[in-house]
Amino acid sequence: MTAPPENPSERASHEPANPADADGYLPDWAQQAPRRRRFISRRNALIAVVALVVIGFLVWINFPFIPDPVILLSRQPEAVFDSMSPGAGWTMHGRSLGQTRYASDVLDEPQGQLAWSADTGPATLAAPIVSDGRIYLGAHFRIAVLDAGTGQEVESMPATGPIGNSLALANGALYYTMPDRRLVARNAETQQILWEYQMGDATSGPVAVANGIVYAGALDGVTYAVNATTGELVWRHETLGEVQSPASLTDNLAFVASADRSLYALDSRTGQERARFRTGASLVAAPVTANGLTYFVSERKLHAMEADALEYPGQYAVTRTWSQLWLWQFPLPAPPSQPGDKWRFGSKYPEGFPSRQKRTEGIISAPAVAGDSLYVGDTLGKMYAVDAITGAEQWQFQGEDTILVSPIAVGNLLVYGDMAGWLYGLDRSDGAERWRLKLPAGVHTEPIYAEGMLLVRTEDGTLHAVR
Repeated sequence: MTAPPENPSERASHEPANPADADGYLPDWAQQAPRRRRFISRRNALIAVVALVVIGFLVWINFPFIPDPVILLSRQPEAVFDSMSPGAGWTMHGRSLGQTRYASDVLDEPQGQLAWSADTGPATLAAPIVSDGRIYLGAHFRIAVLDAGTGQEVESMPATGPIGNSLALANGALYYTMPDRRLVARNAETQQILWEYQMGDATSGPVAVANGIVYAGALDGVTYAVNATTGELVWRHETLGEVQSPASLTDNLAFVASADRSLYALDSRTGQERARFRTGASLVAAPVTANGLTYFVSERKLHAMEADALEYPGQYAVTRTWSQLWLWQFPLPAPPSQPGDKWRFGSKYPEGFPSRQKRTEGIISAPAVAGDSLYVGDTLGKMYAVDAITGAEQWQFQGEDTILVSPIAVGNLLVYGDMAGWLYGLDRSDGAERWRLKLPAGVHTEPIYAEGMLLVRTEDGTLHAVR
């Protein structure tokens, strides 16, 4: 039986007021409320994790080269000055920030004639510095101030102990270290102590001033960078052995030689380590920086390293493992050398020279660098000229006795002294002897050249002026 047709009015009474409320009137997708889009989804979380890993890896491999913002922004000195020697003066150990020992602007080269000698008391290993006609010399419990023209002592600045290292003069102040671990800044004119900084140990090397910072190494293996105006610590860098020589400095790098058998390349503003060159023996002599290279002495040899070399974290451990596997004849290519390794130069021993003596005789002092040539002596009494770029020998000269200290280059003249007390003047171009002068005692302190004369301190404490 067929159902009667539904009355339209009755049908309307059963329909919902809002058709959207009836499941039968809307499709399923329209009946579901839109879900809020979550920011932290699985996909976004995965992307964030990957990004953090990449950023962490980049920071890890570049950590030595990312400046410390605290040091870089808050500890930098406001006054910027250095101890770099002016044209006629010699105001720091090694003459230049790179320790090159080269005076290029020379009108009249010394002829080997003794001008005067001055007794400065018990000897120390401090070489003199010269500025504006005055000689400043670290002496026994004082700083001696002499007239450069006559050698007469005009002042004596009292000190609490012997000053065994060369002074540095910068911005009117003398900077030096004392045996009681103090780094001192002193007004050169008034003798007033400007500030003192207490280091962790004594130092046996001269200081240097660059960009308003004083750099000093100590026997506890620490290199200190101190604000030259205020005496406040800027940064400190620790090694595993004594630091006995001054740092060699460029615009942004400080090279430090350590008795832990390593040369360190540091950021000069923050102290962060950029490279470490490892050798087989202690480093005592000062490094020298010129020609984009850093020269340093170890194992009785002269080494050359690229000044801008970088060593990434873990690189040395990987190379060492690689080398060991290669020595065990694993099928690997030859391992690379250390970052920046360029060349090495050693003494030329006579035929039949005992192998045991080769470990104790050779090069022990830093070179002088003039242009693309460098000059270095050895304990056998030989002076060598070496191509500063390639390390090839150019000439050699045989002197009378052991050479303990570095030579200096004065124009086209090379000057050095030996333990027998001979002072030599050689032609830099071919090593020909121009003159020699016998002094009363051995030369254990580097000579300097300033205001038209050589100044040489012998082991008896006497200071000699040579023209």
